Amino acid sequence: MSDSPLIPWSSIEAGVVGPDDRRLSHHEALASPCASCPTSPCCTYLQLHTFQVRSIADLDHASYLLNFDHIELGLSPSGDWSVYYRYPCRFLDRQDFTCRIHDQPEQPRICVHYNPYQCWYRRVLPKRVSHEFLRIDRQRLEYVMDQLAFNPEGNVVEQPEWTALVDGIATLPPAPAETPAPPPAEDEATTRWKELAVLPNSADTDSPTFTYAEQRDACDGCAAYCCKTLVFPTEMPGTRAGLDFLQFALGFPGVELGVGDAAWSLIVRTTCRHLQADRCSIYGKPERPQVCKYYDAWKCTYRVHFGLPRPAGLVRVRLEEFAWLTECFRFDEFGTTVERLPAEGIRSHIEDHWRRTISV
Repeated sequence: MSDSPLIPWSSIEAGVVGPDDRRLSHHEALASPCASCPTSPCCTYLQLHTFQVRSIADLDHASYLLNFDHIELGLSPSGDWSVYYRYPCRFLDRQDFTCRIHDQPEQPRICVHYNPYQCWYRRVLPKRVSHEFLRIDRQRLEYVMDQLAFNPEGNVVEQPEWTALVDGIATLPPAPAETPAPPPAEDEATTRWKELAVLPNSADTDSPTFTYAEQRDACDGCAAYCCKTLVFPTEMPGTRAGLDFLQFALGFPGVELGVGDAAWSLIVRTTCRHLQADRCSIYGKPERPQVCKYYDAWKCTYRVHFGLPRPAGLVRVRLEEFAWLTECFRFDEFGTTVERLPAEGIRSHIEDHWRRTISV
């Protein structure tokens, strides 16, 4: 993976990177807009989730999300908030911003069929502010917070008109450039899962047991998985196109797919900026998000799902295993899913491939 830096937000907002205002002839305009796109934002922004802000709790969750590396929010005139993972696709050449697998069999079909002449990314994202869409960082979120009014139950009862909000955000200074952290390397749980699958005589050690009195803090000994992972629900692929989108998402470093029998999820391995030595540096302080303050550690699923090599009910799939995942599906002639292995069947299928790879 290239270590070239990202185009900083401040450069985009200052107009260093912006829309091309040349006048083109009809023949020139027929050329693909991708050829002159300065930063390939469609390959740098992955939409993960949408939500509504109707209460103080929703706003707190938005603030919590912006504490994580590579996460940016967006707000549309309809009131829809969106969560974006801002990091270049692993196949994006960061020198000339071209796709290294363009027109290759491994290129996702969602990319092949994307119409560049109607590109929302190019039209909206390079602008400092847009009346179509607002990019929201921490500074802008604080401004939005100050424009809202709540009732005693914590529900939003007053908010500015869209035009006034856009005009107000336009008066804010450009956000300072940040040095983005690289996505984390392969974690210990995945490494251990491979060992269990491919090495003979490799087995999990027995877990220690404790009395009720001995277990007072559920966070003791935890590697702070809740501060290093974001999980967003995603639809189980009911069509071949749905599975193709997941291939596209997995092309972004740090993104994994969580496969379960009841639900699927997009997993982003990132880190909260307040995490220090696997502990919260703002614990007990007013700026700590409520979602963290009131989180019940004894009901925590992060430690189970991301600390164990074979967690019950969840299989973590990366791009490296995606081709094997597709072998667990069957489709009808229209591309509709008609058969899919359960989660444990998918886990076994991936492990079989690992064993065959090692034995070759």
